[in-house]
Amino acid sequence: MLMKNSEEKRNTAWRAVLTVSSVLIIIVAVFFVVKLFTDNPLEGTWVSEEGDLTLTFTDERDSVFVSDGSIGARTECSVDKSTKVLTVHVSEEMIEEQAKSSEGDITEAQLEDLIDSIEGTYEYNIENTTLTLTEREYGNQMVFEKN
Repeated sequence: MLMKNSEEKRNTAWRAVLTVSSVLIIIVAVFFVVKLFTDNPLEGTWVSEEGDLTLTFTDERDSVFVSDGSIGARTECSVDKSTKVLTVHVSEEMIEEQAKSSEGDITEAQLEDLIDSIEGTYEYNIENTTLTLTEREYGNQMVFEKN
């Protein structure tokens, strides 16, 4: 056995083991607490049941990529985890920038039509791999599957 007859060396080794394990436990706990409170619950790619619309949320909470299979556009959004509300805004600046970067392939009107289909305020609900967006004003629902 390591350090056979030296009580002092065993105590030193035991304190080192306890210190290292305590630090690791604290680091893991901090990681999970930060992940729990700062993680975007909508992060990932969601495809509508009809397959006509795809939403991609990145780890940033302030934008979403909307695609209908032929064209796609990024726009602003906000996610409120406490009230489970998603708000999608049309960003004129982002639309103009994306239309210019497409070099005439996609017009601003096409991008606006795409984003208008998802613009609004929704209550969201996530169960397993299903996202349900319920429009707050009219109650219409859109169902998406995580891809």
